[in-house]
Amino acid sequence: MAVTSRKPTIRNGPKSYDGGKIIRSRRNSPKWPTPKARPTATKRNHRSGSSPSRLSGSRRPVPSFGPTRHTRLAITDLDIPLESRRLVLIDGENVAYDDIADVYRANRIYQAYQWFVAKGHRVLVLCPHYLTQKLMGETPNMNIEFITDIPDYPSNHSSNQLFEETLLQRAFDEEAAILSERRFEQSYSLHLEIVQNRVIGYTFFWESIFIPVDPYGRAGPWLHVILHK
Repeated sequence: MAVTSRKPTIRNGPKSYDGGKIIRSRRNSPKWPTPKARPTATKRNHRSGSSPSRLSGSRRPVPSFGPTRHTRLAITDLDIPLESRRLVLIDGENVAYDDIADVYRANRIYQAYQWFVAKGHRVLVLCPHYLTQKLMGETPNMNIEFITDIPDYPSNHSSNQLFEETLLQRAFDEEAAILSERRFEQSYSLHLEIVQNRVIGYTFFWESIFIPVDPYGRAGPWLHVILHK
């Protein structure tokens, strides 16, 4: 019976020797297409029609949302006509009181005064006369009016009915806004419209005053509305 011999292939045939060294046969690797380089950020921006200012490598500012954005606008964009800006009455007793140290600081009144003066508003500070004996520090270059015949009680900085009535009546007569953190619980019925629409809250941080853009929250009048006649 004839046996057909098959010629050994390179794949499964014996390894050849050349001078004691093994010569391994190499298979031709498949020629895959070279992957294309991904475009850089600059090229992608250029293809999408970005402006040249964004191609310079500068990071685009991230837009901010929520109350922070509106607060920044409120501080810089109170574009109220000069003749339409309300007089601002500062509750000197309430603003000056530092509840952490339990003292009255004149600098707090000055910070509030300068904040509204810088926005072009007329400002008047109203204080009970007895506060002159309690204020720590000087009160330079401020328009201050001291109200007499107000009894001095320990809780007057937060609840002082006679002084609150004076503030509200003056705001009514002058069409003014009031800067205060009082709740006006004992006197709000006399001038309900003012208490609900023209009282501006505040907060202090390291003796710097911050005025919110929405003193009454989102549903209430905003700062530029309160300060506009």
